[in-house]
Amino acid sequence: MFPKIFLIFVFLLASCNPNIEYIQYNSVNGIWHKDSIQNFSFEIESAGSKSYKSFINLRINEKYQFNNIFLIVSIRDSLNLISKDTLEYKLADKYGNFIGKKKINIVENTLLHKENLSLDEQNKYFISIEHAMRIINKVGGLESLSGVIDVGYKVEKIN
Repeated sequence: MFPKIFLIFVFLLASCNPNIEYIQYNSVNGIWHKDSIQNFSFEIESAGSKSYKSFINLRINEKYQFNNIFLIVSIRDSLNLISKDTLEYKLADKYGNFIGKKKINIVENTLLHKENLSLDEQNKYFISIEHAMRIINKVGGLESLSGVIDVGYKVEKIN
């Protein structure tokens, strides 16, 4: 009995990433409406590091019908807009196979947002993520994006 508990403890300890400063997911239940902006907020707790990497985490399923995704991502602190970017990420290879970590019928993508992000300890930060997908030759954005299960945001310390 003791060796099993010990092995489970060691496995859990090894799977933790001490560099993760913040990680959070919002569920969109398989359909991400264009007006459903995903919001995240966090404060930096660790002292010493000023440089971070940030990631957008997407969980999609087989109902996702595109090979890419366009996202509008904003970072604000309590006073200022730090950055606002429109980004494109590939989610499938040229054969239409999803890239990312596959778990049964869900694919998880960790998409690099910012490679060298400077954050301060005392500030609270606000992230907003919205999709900007469109259908070719149609005016306006896609109302509902099927196949997206969760949208997440992660911040890691750079060593």
